[in-house]
Amino acid sequence: MYYTSCILLILIVVLAIGKKKEEENITKEKEVEEINFESKENIQLLRSENGQIEEVNLNYYLLCVVASEIPFKYEYEAIKAQTVVARTYLFNKIINSVEEQGDVCDDYRHCQAFTDIEELKVRWKNKGYTDQEIEEGINKIKRAIVETENQVITYNNEIINALFHASSPNRTENAKAIWSNIDIPYLKSVENVEDEYYENRNSCVEISYATFKSTLIDNGYILDLSKDEFLNIRINEYTESGRVKDISVGAYKIKAENLRTLFGIKSTDFKLEVNEETIKFNVLGYGHGVGLSQVGANTYAKAGSTYDEIIHHYYTDVEIVDGYDIQMKRGEI
Repeated sequence: MYYTSCILLILIVVLAIGKKKEEENITKEKEVEEINFESKENIQLLRSENGQIEEVNLNYYLLCVVASEIPFKYEYEAIKAQTVVARTYLFNKIINSVEEQGDVCDDYRHCQAFTDIEELKVRWKNKGYTDQEIEEGINKIKRAIVETENQVITYNNEIINALFHASSPNRTENAKAIWSNIDIPYLKSVENVEDEYYENRNSCVEISYATFKSTLIDNGYILDLSKDEFLNIRINEYTESGRVKDISVGAYKIKAENLRTLFGIKSTDFKLEVNEETIKFNVLGYGHGVGLSQVGANTYAKAGSTYDEIIHHYYTDVEIVDGYDIQMKRGEI
């Protein structure tokens, strides 16, 4: 009898704990639902597929961008940092009238990646995420948007060009090393710590001799060379962060950043292997390396860093401010 009573008591306690957790989850979900998520402002989004301008709620735009740009499974503080970066990037475009049509476009090669949430849900489902995981991920991003409402990053009271990328093991890159030696004081190379789990941390691109040569010729980087001249390929110079600045092909110099975009190399942090038939790039990291590293942000968040600490780490001497006044300037442009 005593044994049976103990078992019943344990079951009651377990059920009570389970019910409490369930109630907490329901309360948390309700709190998310009760958040007034929509912004009072809309933006003009240029759709690259059809060239049409679409009016999109500002916060919905941010939701789609953040969900497209960073895994929703990342730490919450990393997602908050990405949210402030995305909002800053958007308003830098708007305030400086960068786009010829609309405020911003949906092409990641020119602006930020933007995919509608319903389409993202299908992609995530195909990757094996459950409906619950997807909804929790979306709600996480919504909370990040609301909790950082209006926050943008400035340098000397001017909104910054908040560049970001996926991964820079060891160090991020100076902006001037990538873009024509233009010094941008808040986009400096900084030390960076990243988890080694990231699937794109290491990669390899191997290109046949014939393809490599013809592509460089067709794009105007070199004239025709003999095979011996052409295979005299070497790294010519490194940047401060340790990435390749440019390579020499015979008598020609080619910027590593141009090679990255031309051949789909994930980063300019690479080592070269050249033989008679192929040119191989052994690559570390992913992206141009400038500004916030998403993998690094997630690593720092895991270690206890807050979103503002993450932002101040990657962007030198900046401030995080209320961007309401900046938004109001739109009416004056």
